[in-house]
Amino acid sequence: MRGLIIKDMMFFRTSWKSLLITFIGTLLLSIALGNYTLAVCVVPLYIMSSGINTFQTDEFYNTMAYTLSYPLTRKQIVLAKYIFTLVMALISIFIGAVIFTLIHIIIHPGYYGLNINMMYNLLLLEAAAIIVDSIFYPIIYKYGCEKSRLVLLSIVMLLLGVGSIISVSTNVFHAIKIDWEAIITFVRTYGIYIVSTTAVVMYTISYFLSILFYKKRDY
Repeated sequence: MRGLIIKDMMFFRTSWKSLLITFIGTLLLSIALGNYTLAVCVVPLYIMSSGINTFQTDEFYNTMAYTLSYPLTRKQIVLAKYIFTLVMALISIFIGAVIFTLIHIIIHPGYYGLNINMMYNLLLLEAAAIIVDSIFYPIIYKYGCEKSRLVLLSIVMLLLGVGSIISVSTNVFHAIKIDWEAIITFVRTYGIYIVSTTAVVMYTISYFLSILFYKKRDY
């Protein structure tokens, strides 16, 4: 199982150049804008997307079929993918903190250019990324990468369609006055707890669903 985790981590051997170029581009853009949120968050989010990218690589090289020949159960194979994602989450948070610290030491931006709220936002984004992975993984194990894109796109389009119909028919956005300041205050106060708890619950459910779907899938 450790070999599967290492195999997925080797994905960065082929993607580190694009990761470096992305970081340099966002850093220059952040310097121009005077705000370093993008520079702090983009690399960790790129790393967090590696879990889904490894599925695409496995499907391209037909690695999944070879993996089944290993002396591992399907449950262990799924567990390795979920452990890999958690490891990437910890690495991405660490890298985000390192980038934050280096920008603070080397560039010396003002408070509005670099402040502690950026690390709070980074943690929120990391938890949100885990929620996205929790949705993607079972669908990928059920349908594969190609079909899962169509399934997820259909779900998104359906939700957008239903939301558009409701908003048009009830004129909800004009009928209800939204207190955005109260919402922002609530998110800043409780957002990290709500999103983190949701991420843990969804990740656990996602794991068991992935095992269920993967056991029934043929290669």
